[in-house]
Amino acid sequence: MSPKHLSRDTKRFLWIGILPSALLYGLFVIWPAINALMYSFTRWDGLSTPVWIGIDNFVNLFKSGSDFVTAIGHNIYLTVIPGSIILTLALFFAWMIHLKVAGSTLFRVTFFFPNVIASVAVALLWVLLYSTTEMGPINNIRQALHMEKVPFLESARLLQSIVPMMVWSATGFYLVLFLAAMENIPVDYYEAAHLDGASPTLQFIRITLPLMWDVLTTGIIFLIVGGLKFFDAVWVMENGRPSPATHTMSSLMYAKVFEEYNVGYGTAIAVLLFVLVLIITRISMRLLKRERLEY
Repeated sequence: MSPKHLSRDTKRFLWIGILPSALLYGLFVIWPAINALMYSFTRWDGLSTPVWIGIDNFVNLFKSGSDFVTAIGHNIYLTVIPGSIILTLALFFAWMIHLKVAGSTLFRVTFFFPNVIASVAVALLWVLLYSTTEMGPINNIRQALHMEKVPFLESARLLQSIVPMMVWSATGFYLVLFLAAMENIPVDYYEAAHLDGASPTLQFIRITLPLMWDVLTTGIIFLIVGGLKFFDAVWVMENGRPSPATHTMSSLMYAKVFEEYNVGYGTAIAVLLFVLVLIITRISMRLLKRERLEY
């Protein structure tokens, strides 16, 4: 039934149901977003009267040697490197479980377990694993093998050290996501391909990937957005004091606003982060778009 055919009482009931949510969304999402956009054109410390400076904050973000430009590079690194590994491993293990290899049920639970742990707790766990003290198992194993201890948590190495943590904590989620898509594909297709002599690898390439492409696209978008917004682990592993060698866009924004009280500059970062996520997500969806296959 189209909206114009609804009775007046029905329309009134719908508005009564929608209005509270719309007001809350406008109050806690839309209004702060508008304020942030306005503050991004000012010089403000959060206490005094904001001073209008136009686009100076945005110009300063892209000046040569700017921390923001470096932070963008770090976000790209934390999107591309871990994301590629996570997608590859998640697809591989989901396919193995879909083929019902021995122990597949145990693998499903084991791989998903890290995803239920809070991100801060995951970061603290890996701080312990990487520790150079007697509590750090990785360096203890290296020492037992007569190898030197490695300060994985120093700023120069931190981004590389975060990659295994991201892979460990996120692979299970994407495994379950992809496995659910694979299990929705009719078995008849695989049986017909098997009768035609197609190997499991060929079945995966010609049947599984095309029929789960929408879900795979969703997973890639999740990874891109997560990589661009990455914050928790950097902040925790640097004890709340990230350096220019480790800052991401989100951690730099937080530091500018809550430590340097440069609210205008920090909100300019927030605005650009929003725009980047929006644009890159849109471009990714356009590039990954394929003709929808029905089954």
